[in-house]
Amino acid sequence: MKRFCAVLAGLLLLFGFVTAFSWAGEEAFGGVGLQVVPTINGDLVILNVLQDTPAASKGMLPGDLIFQVDDFPLQGSEFGKVVSEHLWGPVGSTVELYYRRPGIAGVNKVVLQRTSIEPHLTVTPSVKGGVPDNKGSQ
Repeated sequence: MKRFCAVLAGLLLLFGFVTAFSWAGEEAFGGVGLQVVPTINGDLVILNVLQDTPAASKGMLPGDLIFQVDDFPLQGSEFGKVVSEHLWGPVGSTVELYYRRPGIAGVNKVVLQRTSIEPHLTVTPSVKGGVPDNKGSQ
């Protein structure tokens, strides 16, 4: 069951659903605009940074390796727990990410404010009537 939850959380992140939602009248939760996947040791690799999001405005890039969220080191952690308990949070709250950038020595730190992010999925190219449509679809 834990594995299923981790895979489900991964799929939601992979498709850009780091988004705001409400749970039965509770405060809205949001994200920072990152699509990530876990490494074998628990760190997170950024696959994509959504445009016009807190992560994009602070210069986060695909390939960056996040190894700590706030005071929580990711090594040995469960992906689903990291996402639900550390990356997502109340809209307006902040999260501190520690990361390394390939090819650049040292540790980077960024503080991001969680925001409501509209989920979207773009698939390119699409197929219409059995023929590839290079315009893409949403």
